[in-house]
Amino acid sequence: MKNFLLRGIMVAIILTLIGCQQNTTLTENISTKADMEGFVEPEPSDWVEYSKPAREYMYYRTQAVVNKDINILWDKYPKLKDNIDRKQGINIEKDEVESLNQSFNLLDANYNIESYERIKIKNIKDNETVVLVHGSIIYLRDDFEESGGEYLIKLFLEHKENHWTVVKTDEYTLPEYKEWVKDKK
Repeated sequence: MKNFLLRGIMVAIILTLIGCQQNTTLTENISTKADMEGFVEPEPSDWVEYSKPAREYMYYRTQAVVNKDINILWDKYPKLKDNIDRKQGINIEKDEVESLNQSFNLLDANYNIESYERIKIKNIKDNETVVLVHGSIIYLRDDFEESGGEYLIKLFLEHKENHWTVVKTDEYTLPEYKEWVKDKK
C-alpha cells in the first residue's frame, strides 16, 4: 500500500511539473513586434470609416453567440467560414459560439471596440485595410452573472460596393497575447 501511495504521489508531482513547463513550440514563432508594425491610430475623419465596420462585425458576432447560431455571422461575412485555423486564431468565431453556449444560457451581450485602447489601422492597398481592435465583450448569462472579457483581434477589411466588409479575422491566441503584453512594456 505504501509503495502504491508513493508511486501515485510521484506521478502527480511529475505531471504537475510537466504542466508547469512553458510551451515553447507555441511561442517560438511569435513575433508580435513585427506583427504590430505599420498600425497607426486613424485620423479623426478616418476613425468613423473604420470603427463602423468593426462595430458592425462585433454586433453580428455577439448576436451569433447569444442566439447560438454561427450562421448569423456567416450570412453577413461568408468568407469567415473559410480558412479556419484554431492554432493561429484565424476565423475562430464558431469556437466562441460553441464554447460559451455549452455551460450557460446567454441573454444579452455588450461590446466596446475601444475599451482598452483606440482602434489602429494598417492600410494594405487602396481597397484593403486591417483594423486592430483591443476591446471587450461581456455576455449576460441567465443567472445574471457575466462571462467574457478582453479581446485583441485584427479585422481584415475589403472595400466593396461603397462599404468596408470583414473578410478575415485574426484573434490573438493566449501565447500571442502574452508576447504582445511583454512587448508593450
